[in-house]
Amino acid sequence: MKRAETSGRADDNEETIKKRIQQFVDQSMAVVDYYSRFGKVRRIDATGSISEVYAQSKDAVLPQTELILGIKGSGKTTVAKDLCERTNAAYLNFLDFAAREDMQDIDEEELVGKLIQALAEEPKPRVVMENFPQNLF
Repeated sequence: MKRAETSGRADDNEETIKKRIQQFVDQSMAVVDYYSRFGKVRRIDATGSISEVYAQSKDAVLPQTELILGIKGSGKTTVAKDLCERTNAAYLNFLDFAAREDMQDIDEEELVGKLIQALAEEPKPRVVMENFPQNLF
């Protein structure tokens, strides 16, 4: 309530603040609860130091994508699919993704942009991907 003394806002009072908190609980928490079911909500304890809160925030937004790399016939697909089954991760074969989306002939920047969009829309909290990145060797 100390802020109300200096803010100059007429609505900075106890009654309005209680109303705002109740609106948040009534309207926003349903959305938070819904997305929590899909592993899309990260909780951050903001009572720590600035560096602790920053570290938690950074960890919360980093993608949880694992890349499986190896030569042909090394068991990448078997390992990736087994890992997905054990950890509730989504499996994504980049070559299949590009073919399914009919993106074999688009430039690399657009292709990666579409991949990022697909990863952002993935409902599972983790993705195991193979055949990405591609190279000439």
